[in-house]
Parts: sequence; structure tokens; C-alpha cells
Amino acid sequence: MRSAPLAHVCAMRAIEAGRRIRAVVQGMPLGERGRRVDAALKPGAALTLQVDRTAEEVGLVCLEQLADELGLRIHLIADAPRGQVIELGRSPRREVVFAHLDAVDGTIKVGGLGNDLAGGAVRIANDGNWGVAAAFTAPTDRRLEALCLGDFIVAAIVDGNPSHYRAHPEEVVAVPAAGGLASYDCSAAPAVVAALGRAPRVFTSTNADLAQAVVYLDGFQAFDLETRRAGDDRVAAELYRLLINRHAGGAFDIVRQYGNLSALLHVLLGWRGAAPWMESQGAGFVVVNENLANLIPAVPIVAGAGGLSVDFDGRPLAERRLVDGRTSVVHAANPAMLAALLRLVSIARTPAA
Repeated sequence: MRSAPLAHVCAMRAIEAGRRIRAVVQGMPLGERGRRVDAALKPGAALTLQVDRTAEEVGLVCLEQLADELGLRIHLIADAPRGQVIELGRSPRREVVFAHLDAVDGTIKVGGLGNDLAGGAVRIANDGNWGVAAAFTAPTDRRLEALCLGDFIVAAIVDGNPSHYRAHPEEVVAVPAAGGLASYDCSAAPAVVAALGRAPRVFTSTNADLAQAVVYLDGFQAFDLETRRAGDDRVAAELYRLLINRHAGGAFDIVRQYGNLSALLHVLLGWRGAAPWMESQGAGFVVVNENLANLIPAVPIVAGAGGLSVDFDGRPLAERRLVDGRTSVVHAANPAMLAALLRLVSIARTPAA
């Protein structure tokens, strides 16, 4: 560890944790996944499914081990707006590493939607898209309320249900590099620091024509009565109407999926190697009322791949404070795609005459 950059150690341990969680989740009996229990990261404050709690417990063990390996305390963020963290490790040093863990992003995907356990039905067939995500800051003595999304210099997303024939990266990390961040495809590589040096970079698309690109649009949280902003539901519907017509400034097609972080790998990332490059057909990722748990790892992953992340007013997400919580977002492959998508966002937000 002493000879390896701290960021690289965190990245590889995050990949290892994601793989452990994936194995445990895939090994759970179907009938156990959907039981309602207290969340491990916020005990007594939130209900979740057993599959999520089991995954969180695996992740907590991995992060405790990482704290010992680093010789630093890790403050695992439980609820940023409320200032709640879980302290891991025993180091006396003042500096800490802030960490984020989303052990199962897409709990309903693996726990079941509208289950009928008494009748013997666990409704999980024909989707399966979920992921594991983690992110870390550099060691810091700053307080949680001062942190911004751009303070997370390491992120990892592990696909929870990878495909047999790979069409997209399935295990991606972002780490510091010359001039900023770089995102790498660690799929199937050993979860050791040396493997990162051999991992291929991942990139967003160079395509500048929205009519020839796929856009991910998530309006699910636009209809969340507790967190949505006034008008979010109308904006989500209008964005769909605008994006669906490729002949009038829209996209070639739209993808909609609940459980965003695995979708980020599926939609926005590809590779560059020997010509011709294998670029992603996806060039935009638009979410109305995105939650903080998805924002924290997504921003460094997108930045490391050459993409851009802003809110609906065009402000860089890296500058947004964690305590400000949710916001609507655009992750774009390049400046041309960002301009095209923000134009549609502006139209969608204009009140109807």
C-alpha cells in the first residue's frame, strides 16, 4: 500500500467490494430478497429490502478493512443533508476520507416489484439491471457540510448483472490523472492496484448529432411527492415529447430505466483503441430530480471519461455542495451534445402559454 497511490487503493477495494456484494446478492434465495427490514446505513430511520441490507453489511465490512489498510478513518456518508456519517477505522489522525456507498442501486430490480411472497411469486424476471457504487474523497480535515461533488476523486460502479457478450464496460473506476480524472474499464481484471495500470480507458462519444444518438431519460423521481420540485412532472413529460422526435431536434431514441448507475455504464461509455473506435451510441443522460446517492459516483465517472455534468441551469455539478441534495441533471458526452440537451431542457421548462 505504501508504494501505491491512496486513490488507486480505494478504487481497487471498491471494485472488490462490488464483486463481493454481487456474489452475495446473486446467491441469496429469491424468497429472502424482498423481506422488509431496517436499512443498515440508517438503522431505524428507513425501511428497505433484505437484499439491500445484506449488501450494505458486506460493504461495511469491506470499508472497515480499507480504513485499516489506509491507516485513516473513513466517514461513510449516511445522510449528507442531515450531516450523518458512520465512522469506520481507529486512526488518531485528524484527516479522514469521506466515502459514499450505494450497495444496491436498483433494489427493486433484485428484490422484486409488487411481490406476492405468500402466493409464491417474486417478481424480478426480465430486467435485472442494477449496480454497486462507491466514491471517496482525498484525506481531508474539512467538514461534511463543506464538501462538493467535485471533492470525490475516486469512484467505482460495478454492474450487478453483467451480460455474457459484453457491449459496454461493466466495472469502471475513476481516479486522478494528469489534468483531472481518468475512468478505466476494470471488467474481469484482478482487483489489485497493478491491474489498474493495464486497464483500458473508457470514453464518452465524439458524436455531435443528437438525432443520431441515444439519450437516457429518467423522470421517475419527477413524480416523487416528497422530494420533487413544483413542475418537475410537467418538465419530465415535456422532455419525453421533445426527445422522442428525432426530426425536430430530438434524439434517435430514448432509454428509460430505474436504477441509474448501471444505466450510466450501459448508455454513456465506450472505448478508444485501434480504429475504428467502439464508441457508445448513447450521448446523453438526463434525470429529473436526481438523488444524491447517484450523483456522487456519477460525476467523477463521467468527468474521467471526457463527459460533462451540469444541472438544468447549466451549472457544473462538481461545484454543487452535498448538503444541497437532489437536483435535475444532464450528463453529456461532449460540448455539442450538452448544448443540444440544454436547449431542450430550456424549452421543456418554459411554462405553457
